[in-house]
Amino acid sequence: MAPRRPARGSDSVPGARSSNRLAREGYVDRSRQPLEILAFVAPLVIIYEFGLVFALRGAEGTLTNGAHEELVRFFSSIGIDPSRLNIPALGLPGVGLLLVLLVWQVLVRKPWTVHLPTVLLMVVESVLLALPLLVLAQVVSRAFIPAGPQGILQLSPFGRVAMSIGAGIYEELIFRMLLISLLHTICCTMLHMSHCWGVALSIALSAVLFALYHPIHTATGGWDLRRATFFVLAGGYFGVLYVVRGFGICVGAHAFYDIAAVVLLNSE
Repeated sequence: MAPRRPARGSDSVPGARSSNRLAREGYVDRSRQPLEILAFVAPLVIIYEFGLVFALRGAEGTLTNGAHEELVRFFSSIGIDPSRLNIPALGLPGVGLLLVLLVWQVLVRKPWTVHLPTVLLMVVESVLLALPLLVLAQVVSRAFIPAGPQGILQLSPFGRVAMSIGAGIYEELIFRMLLISLLHTICCTMLHMSHCWGVALSIALSAVLFALYHPIHTATGGWDLRRATFFVLAGGYFGVLYVVRGFGICVGAHAFYDIAAVVLLNSE
């Protein structure tokens, strides 16, 4: 008996299979996929890298954010020499993040087709999700709290944008992608908590550490309760976004909030 020939339907064509997959998945699912996150985050990484070269470099060195500096020190501590890779030391975190997203894409075995409308909608959603933080900053601290180290308001507009984007990328990488994942593993694997309790505790702890990472002291050394409260609530907000909407949206919301707070609302 002769073998049956496969039907010549649309599913037999690789491109059609990708289209069918995209049709079956909604925007929420697509925006959490590594390839769409990569397409969304990569331009932000590139803007920040250009900022490091053209806007944040001065006579005293290059101005970066603390999370980025910690990642640079981490790569140095494990013996990675950027000169052998022909990569600037400050560029290692960005390259590492993009490689992580590429490896993630390989592991999930999804089609290598970027859905550009999804990426554009991620930009819109990130802008909208930054708005509640602007309101929260006004309600809690009565000021739009700028991100980054002191002196950021003396930078050029592009330098402010670059610093804001860098904070969004690398603070979310450390405090959400890495820290929440690590805390959740500890809670559920070692402490045998349920998934829900593990997620809740991981978000809460990462929010507290996120607040302690920021300057929350007054000029006299005391606690600035308004700033501390804002950063705890903001850390919790980003934690929920990370769990519910994924890393890309979390980075975007953080970056656009910082841009609004530093560039628009605190412009001199």
